[in-house]
Amino acid sequence: MALSFFSGGGSASNAKYFDIRLNDDYIVFRGGEDEAASAHLKGTLVLCLSEPLTIKHLRLQLTGMSRVCWHLPSTSNAGGRKSWRERVFYEQTWRFRDPGKGKTEILAAGNYEYPFDIVLEGSMPESVEGLHETWVMYRFKAEIGRKYAKDIVVRKPLRIIRTLDPSALELSHAMSVDNIWPNKIEYSICTPTKAVIFGTSIRVDFKLIPLLKGLRIGQITSQLIESQDLTLNPEDPESIRNTYKITRTILTDEVELDENNIEIIDEAAEGHQLVRYLDMPHTLTRCLQDTDTKGIKIRHKLKFRIQLHNPDGHVSELRATLPVSIFISPHIAIDDQNNLVEVTPQATRRAVDEMAQHAPPLYGDHQFDQLYSELDPSGYRTPGPGSGPGTPFGPLSRNLSAENLASMNALTTTDISASALQSRLANLSTNPLGHPTHNEPHDSPPTEGDAAQRRAYANTDYFGAASGANTHNHDSPDLERRPSDEVDHDVISSGMATPFHPQYAEVETLSRVPSYSTAVRSTIRPCDAGLPDYNAVMASDVPTPPMIQSPQQAYLRSGRSTGASTPAEVPNRSQYLDAHGTAADDEERRLRLVQARAR
Repeated sequence: MALSFFSGGGSASNAKYFDIRLNDDYIVFRGGEDEAASAHLKGTLVLCLSEPLTIKHLRLQLTGMSRVCWHLPSTSNAGGRKSWRERVFYEQTWRFRDPGKGKTEILAAGNYEYPFDIVLEGSMPESVEGLHETWVMYRFKAEIGRKYAKDIVVRKPLRIIRTLDPSALELSHAMSVDNIWPNKIEYSICTPTKAVIFGTSIRVDFKLIPLLKGLRIGQITSQLIESQDLTLNPEDPESIRNTYKITRTILTDEVELDENNIEIIDEAAEGHQLVRYLDMPHTLTRCLQDTDTKGIKIRHKLKFRIQLHNPDGHVSELRATLPVSIFISPHIAIDDQNNLVEVTPQATRRAVDEMAQHAPPLYGDHQFDQLYSELDPSGYRTPGPGSGPGTPFGPLSRNLSAENLASMNALTTTDISASALQSRLANLSTNPLGHPTHNEPHDSPPTEGDAAQRRAYANTDYFGAASGANTHNHDSPDLERRPSDEVDHDVISSGMATPFHPQYAEVETLSRVPSYSTAVRSTIRPCDAGLPDYNAVMASDVPTPPMIQSPQQAYLRSGRSTGASTPAEVPNRSQYLDAHGTAADDEERRLRLVQARAR
């Protein structure tokens, strides 16, 4: 207990406030002693002085102690006998002020804070408190030693809670007992989980089907039994251990069935179904948690007794037992008197929900869930595993593909209609360049830029003035040659395709084919389902690009003449290809062009 600011005089009047403050009210270990992780304990020792104080030392000590004790009842031959054993199994000391043996130190008036911390191993015993003279507990003791006055001492308890790991089987396995008493009754008694949070309630489901005509079910009694095995020397072999066993009843629930309330069970038999909730105590003095540490072993079980009234008048009794495990949840606070701080249904429900979030789901709660194969994929737009950053349609199309995947609903459907493919085939035929405008469907009207591209493509002459290869007229920008690396980057990203050239337009267009993933998702249809075959496409009136025409004349500027240029006849490319079809002829053609330029 901390010294208060309002404490009166006496030997401790110089210390107006002296207390131990912990960052956490209790330490939580998840899992058994051989699997739990370590915990970090941190705190501060606070001291407030109104006037100087002479001290010998200032220290803090954490001690872990265990005690096992029992009383044998007295008999006619001998009186009662008491057996007990107490030991210290853990000790840690912090020395904040220590002038030395026989020396003193004067602390000036003011406020002092001394932080401390320690790592507690996960194998440390948990706190067991609630029994009269048997316990496992941890205590802090802060002491200010003085030479000519009484020492100032404050104490603070520390609770270590060992709770179940979220993967523990006790949280996911239901406990049940099912059997048939021949020619008497078929019964099933079960609890949703074996593990039960201290301070909550235990749910028990009953299913009783009489097999004998005229058999009446009487009183149903449920009891929670706690067994305590206390051992003075747990480190010794089991054959020589001194153990004392105690059994006590924690709670009792009784209910009478209404014979008129008979239900149809399993679509055939008639019987009774009921659910009972057994409310547990809210103090550790009446019910402990399951544990096995330092010679203290606590276990719990549910016992059931069902009375059966036979038609001939005699009464039979059905008995069954189910094991349960009670553990303390870190979400329910317990005070220093071992009582629950909050006992409202809302607090217990929060503790159950918090533990349910960490535990794996129960099979019985999800056996009617919808299967994944029955889910409608509409609306699910998660990219496939092959999709990279910035390519949401990665698994459906190659980089060179320019098809409009959004219009095909490729993400939500697996059928590519014939009309969609036919529309793309028509667009491919009418667009010789094969370069749609950025962020527009292929069936949108051509823009002015597309028309200009088509005109440039139609009027291109590799040997005429339009190409800029045979002219030196730098005053006309239209006659300048386009650089080879001039590419429309809004249409094709860098590194995805060959830079744009008219002679490669059709090749790039024909390369834009659906990927294998897209092809396998389409439905195979017969040839007469609306798609034209090869002969039909070749026989149809498909617009073709105009023939490349070269200008009939070109005006060549003479280097030595300043007057009007003399028109010279420039043959087109087709003429050269018809008359000269070899590489040697090409060399001759270049020579003639040089000679004509020098005139």
